[in-house]
Amino acid sequence: MVAEAEMKAKQQLGGENLPRFEVNDLESLSGKYNTVVCLDVLIHYPQNKADGMIAHLASLAEKRVILSFAPKTFYYDILKRIGELFPGPSKATRAYLHAEADVERALGKVGWKISKRGLITTQFYFSRLIEAVPM
Repeated sequence: MVAEAEMKAKQQLGGENLPRFEVNDLESLSGKYNTVVCLDVLIHYPQNKADGMIAHLASLAEKRVILSFAPKTFYYDILKRIGELFPGPSKATRAYLHAEADVERALGKVGWKISKRGLITTQFYFSRLIEAVPM
């Protein structure tokens, strides 16, 4: 995915002022970045650990943080509970859903606010997408 992103950036930007694309272990990542993007990772964290990850990601970002997460809604919570009745090798039934208010609270604790919100849905995939900026 990183190679694909680099190739597309070179095609679109002509090789000048190219962004740096990296894949790393998020928990040990350090440095400062203009934008930090974390897609579909919070599903692996219970809320108490997600709060820490959100704080860590925000500490790395200078201008914005883009996060996606599985939203905790009545409908999706029921689907998850039904899925738990059918255990198997898939980790999907052990996924953690997050209430948007909890994510917003975690961002607010470290001085960030949500500036844009979106929802990505397909037949078997759903994700809340947010962009946060410093307060």
